[in-house]
Amino acid sequence: MKKFFGLTTISVAGTMLFTGLLLSLAGENFAAQNPVSGIAQEESYGECQYWLRDYNGYLAVFTPGQEEPEMVFQVFTRNLPQYDRQALQDGIGIRNYEELVARIEDFIS
Repeated sequence: MKKFFGLTTISVAGTMLFTGLLLSLAGENFAAQNPVSGIAQEESYGECQYWLRDYNGYLAVFTPGQEEPEMVFQVFTRNLPQYDRQALQDGIGIRNYEELVARIEDFIS
């Protein structure tokens, strides 16, 4: 009887840990499927000092109205999640330098 109780306790504890792990991973996947928050529309040039976009498969910084990037980073956009790739195709509007640095750090790390 003690063996049965011990095995049952271990099984329940293991199941709870496994379920917790699955819920944790599901929460990360749910967050990964949500689009990037705070993306400005490409048409609103006036509010944004910079734009993050895809440039020949790399992460790049553009200034409003320019066709050529100011900076190109060795970050392959094909390795990014789908919602990030789509956001970079549309253009991510950046209001100031501090936000630019934070967004670049997010993509690089």
